[in-house]
Amino acid sequence: MKRPLSYRTFFAAAILIVLCAQGALAATQPEFLNEIDRKTDKLFKPRTFFDYRIRAKVGGQSRYRYEYRDDFNLNDAAYEDDSLQLLRNRLNLDVAYLSDSGATPAHFFAEGQEAHAFTQSSVNKSNVFVNELDLRQLYLELKSPWQKLPVTAKAGRQELLYGDQRFIGPLDWTNTARVFDALKVILTPNPQISLDLFISRVVRVEKKKWDTTPHSDNFSGIYLSTKPFRKQMDQVLDTFLFIRHNTDRTVAGERTGEKGPLKEYTLGNRFKGKKFDWDYGTEYAVQLGSRSHDEIQAWAFHQELGYTFSKFFWTPRLYGEYNHASGDRSPADGKSQTFDNLFPTNHNKYGFMDFVGLRNIHDFMLGTSVKPHARLLLSTDLHWFVLDAKESAWFNAAGGTFRAANANADTQLGEEVDLLATYKLTEHLGLMVGYSHFFAGPFAADSGAHADANFFYTQTVFNF
Repeated sequence: MKRPLSYRTFFAAAILIVLCAQGALAATQPEFLNEIDRKTDKLFKPRTFFDYRIRAKVGGQSRYRYEYRDDFNLNDAAYEDDSLQLLRNRLNLDVAYLSDSGATPAHFFAEGQEAHAFTQSSVNKSNVFVNELDLRQLYLELKSPWQKLPVTAKAGRQELLYGDQRFIGPLDWTNTARVFDALKVILTPNPQISLDLFISRVVRVEKKKWDTTPHSDNFSGIYLSTKPFRKQMDQVLDTFLFIRHNTDRTVAGERTGEKGPLKEYTLGNRFKGKKFDWDYGTEYAVQLGSRSHDEIQAWAFHQELGYTFSKFFWTPRLYGEYNHASGDRSPADGKSQTFDNLFPTNHNKYGFMDFVGLRNIHDFMLGTSVKPHARLLLSTDLHWFVLDAKESAWFNAAGGTFRAANANADTQLGEEVDLLATYKLTEHLGLMVGYSHFFAGPFAADSGAHADANFFYTQTVFNF
């Protein structure tokens, strides 16, 4: 049995992050880093061909992350694969056709990816971590040449992301990330309005063969983004409808042995803006439809408010959030009330340890950040997690069950503290170091093992 980490470990990690940040600020950037920037810009600058009609650029990314996970199963007595080393490389080709005006009516993009996990356990070598070599993106984008018809069509394998990515995003934190085979049409009649219509299927990552696309899981949507106030262009009002239709009749219903198709409709609004030193936002969604033979009645909403002390040293910011997603208090009544947050980028929204997603949850968050330097950001977040319905499971960020439902347990899951430092070393090289601690609450104690958990990680990203 390992000895549980104490509060002193938490404070030691906090001091380490601060000291590293101070060291980065105190040090003069070595000249060789500036030289790497210059050579990278020269090597990967765009090239033109055929009398400047074709512009091509080769680019990519190399990312390495080390993770130390302690008691991620909340069980200090059980073996777990603590250390992970994750490596991901991407290489892309961006080709555009240039018109006489300099616009790009045609645009082609291709991207390959390889992702590896260096670890002992096969659990951490799943398709979330490993994709040995594959075609990640391949799409063609065409823009209408007529000003009175400002339409863009984008077809092929691509990322989909909308708003704050609470419902649709590429989930880039994971080693393999997420893409869709999609056809998207974008209408932009003026700078204040953008309307997207898309039909898609999510791509399934395969570790050692070409990625596949399940033909039974169809996902489409309408997303309208507007800037309603001409004099306040940093305020955004979005309206959306997402439709998920799974036709393979393997979706489990509430009744034992019951299976059927999924027809799920998610509609809602998002409003976000800034005024003086205040920033604010709200987003909500309602879900209707049917899951197997059950009626869907679910909902979720998000509230945020922040204030930046713009005239103070290090420009400190204070902020808070409340996130809520419904659970199912009667899991056998033929009404499915646990919210499904679709294909989100959950990481960094409900705690960096990914113990919680936007399903059956109340998440109260308070945070603060400072910028000691233009390239350095330090932040601290505190989350307090409570189940919406203890008759439903505790779901993690991936949408899976972290702990099964327990109607006799307390609803309080626990608290999480996240410390994060990000430093932009050069224009191409970024560094990150973070530490998180989860304080297991009464629900964990009532339902099984309840040791506290720790998460330490460092990440280096080189973009070119």
